[in-house]
Amino acid sequence: MFCKYMLQVEDDCKFTIDGDNFVAVIKEIYDDRLVVKPISMNYQSLLDGPLKPLFPLLTIIADDYDAFDLEFFEDGRGCDNSAIGIAGCYEPWTQWLAA
Repeated sequence: MFCKYMLQVEDDCKFTIDGDNFVAVIKEIYDDRLVVKPISMNYQSLLDGPLKPLFPLLTIIADDYDAFDLEFFEDGRGCDNSAIGIAGCYEPWTQWLAA
């Protein structure tokens, strides 16, 4: 489903579930789902503190990408996987579909 050169493990994504905004790190990529590790919820870190044990790995199935407003972080990688001097931004998941 996704272009393997554009979307990779350890890339960031963001999505919304039941009004809560998450930022997560992609851990596994499949044609029909993503496995992610949430690192923040509503701009509060999930890397430590009392919320950390509540958010293990999360699987997002492809049917939910639109409903969750899934976006991936675009850092402007060049052909050598570099992005020197580029800040980047989040873009809709449909930008990463393989042709």
